[in-house]
Amino acid sequence: MRVLKFLFGETKAEVRAGICILVCLPAVISSAYPGSRLPAIAFCLSLASTAFLALKRRLIFIGLIIVVQVVSIGLNGARVLLREAGELPEVALPEVAISVVPGGDVFSTKISPGQVITATVCFYKNGAAVVAAHKCGLSPGVLDVYTLLNDERVEGEVILMEDTPWGFAVRPLEPPAERQELPLGNARDVSIGETATCLTPRTEPFDVDIAGWTMREGRPYLVVSSPRKITNGMSGVPVVQNGRIIGFLAATWPLSARSPYIGYVSPAAAVYNELRDHLQAPP
Repeated sequence: MRVLKFLFGETKAEVRAGICILVCLPAVISSAYPGSRLPAIAFCLSLASTAFLALKRRLIFIGLIIVVQVVSIGLNGARVLLREAGELPEVALPEVAISVVPGGDVFSTKISPGQVITATVCFYKNGAAVVAAHKCGLSPGVLDVYTLLNDERVEGEVILMEDTPWGFAVRPLEPPAERQELPLGNARDVSIGETATCLTPRTEPFDVDIAGWTMREGRPYLVVSSPRKITNGMSGVPVVQNGRIIGFLAATWPLSARSPYIGYVSPAAAVYNELRDHLQAPP
């Protein structure tokens, strides 16, 4: 009883109000699941809000509710994102008919005295490469002399040609000699609800489940789930389904606290189309 009074207040009304809020907290935890539970959630939150007004030590419960809500999003939010993914992109995507050499190699370069950017090569084409599958805030020009590919220094000058929302292009950068080309896939080639493989040549490839399409920062992305945590350095990893590169890992959902981990995939056709002028064979 002393603990209850310490948390809620000295009077019986305050203790009852605090207990009421604790009983209603599962509704807050479940708030990541709307739909049929919504009326019950609304009732519990209304009851808890009314009880909250009777409390003396309200700041304790404000903090408690915030913590519980953040934990709830971390534990349950991934499933909400997967459920809300659509079967078709909301905006039209370009179509391409091209084959490229898949990447998956780790690319790093120094962009300031104390800052190194590390990402993954999406693909190679005509002596150029596309990296990262998202904007990195880099300026066109000659990169640092210690630009690395798979931890080995790239000989000669490497020129960054353009940095776009779908990745940046560099030249010259050649793929490993033994690696074979794969066709790029268009939106209609994506099989929603099926698995795809992330190509990481330095480690074992891993599978992801294609949940569907979503909009992020005004652009269409595929949402994927994986039992393996997707980290920032994986931006640009090719995602292959049915023999076609359908996209490239571009971002993660940062609040995922457990499997399935959520990733966003830049559509392959959009990435190629954005940088195609830099991927033509040099004269």
